Amino acid sequence: MEINNLIKRFAQNATDTPRAQGRVKRRVSERISDYCADPSRRDGRGRKPEFLHKAKKTVRHLIRATYWQEWPHLDPNVRQEAQALVRTACHGQTPFEQLMKRASVLRGRVNQSGKARNARKPIKDCDALREELPHGFAAERLHTVERLAQAGRRLDNCAKNNAHGLHDGLRRRESDFYLVLRDSEPAAMFEVDLEAAKITEFLGKRNADIELPRAVLVALLQRLQLSGDDVEACLQQGAASIFATGTADVREPDWQRGNLAVWLRPRRLLIKEGRKREWWSSFEWNGANWEASDASRRRRLDALMTRYPFIATLAGRAVEDTDGDPPTRPVRGRVRRRRGFHRVRRPGRQP
Repeated sequence: MEINNLIKRFAQNATDTPRAQGRVKRRVSERISDYCADPSRRDGRGRKPEFLHKAKKTVRHLIRATYWQEWPHLDPNVRQEAQALVRTACHGQTPFEQLMKRASVLRGRVNQSGKARNARKPIKDCDALREELPHGFAAERLHTVERLAQAGRRLDNCAKNNAHGLHDGLRRRESDFYLVLRDSEPAAMFEVDLEAAKITEFLGKRNADIELPRAVLVALLQRLQLSGDDVEACLQQGAASIFATGTADVREPDWQRGNLAVWLRPRRLLIKEGRKREWWSSFEWNGANWEASDASRRRRLDALMTRYPFIATLAGRAVEDTDGDPPTRPVRGRVRRRRGFHRVRRPGRQP
C-alpha cells in the first residue's frame, strides 16, 4: 500500500540503522491503526477514505520535516519545531491525532517562513532609490515586497497586504511604489505604472486624500520623469506633466487673462482658474478629441472655448506643434465684455 511506502521512507530519513528503521515503522503503523480503528472512522468496507487520506498527508508532512530540520534558510524556531516533531514521531507515545495537528501547524509555519524569505528578496530590475525633494521631503523606492508591506503598515493603507494585488504587481514589474517621507516620517505613498510612466494612485494614511506642496510634486515628477495628470493629488496642486518634461515655469503661462491662465505643450493643454482657490485641468489630444481625467473637466473646456475663442486657437496650436518645444511667445487675447451693465458715471453729468 502507498501509506506503507510513505512510512518506510520516513523511517529511512529519520534513522540510520535498519533496526531503528524497523522500530519507527512499527510505531507509526500502530498509531495509524489505532487512529483508523475508531468506529466513527470506519464503515462497512473498512477505513473511510477521507481519514486514510489525512493519514497519508500527515506522513508526507513528517517526511518533509526530516528535510526542514536541516534547511539553513528556515527560521531557527521552525527548524527546532521540525526536529521535535520528528523525535516525537520516532520515539514518543503521542497519539496520531496530535501528530496530525502538529504536522499541519508546522507546515503552515514553513509556508509563512518561505513567504517572508521571498518578500525580503530584491525585485529584479528594481534597485533601491532615494530622491531628495524640497521642504524636507524625500521619496524612496520600495524595492522589495517586505518594504512595501512595511510602508503599508506604517500608513495603515491597502499596501500592507496583497488584498488588492499590489504585491503581485511589484513582483511582475508592472508597477513601482515610492514612499514619500517628510522629516524621515512617512507622509504618503504612490504607485507608478511602468509601461505608461505615470502615477496611477496617491495614498495617504488610511487611504485618505493628501495635499503636498506644489514644489515637492513638481520636483518629484521632474526627477522621476513621470506624469501625474490622472491623479487628483497632483493635478489640484498644478503638478502637471508639462512641467516635468521641460523647463516650464508655473509663474509664466503662455496665455493669461485675469484669473485664467493657459500653458501649451505639443498635444497638451493645462488650464488654471482662480487665484485664492485654484482649479487645474489637464488635457491631452488623442487624435480626435481632448481627453481629461473626468467628464466635468471636458465639459468645462468646451465652455471655456465658447466663452474665450482664443483658447480654441491655443488648443489648435498645441495640436499642430509637434517639434517638442513650447511656444516662443505668449498669445494675447481679448475677452469680450457684455455691454449695458455696470456703467460708470462721468464727473459733472447728472443722471
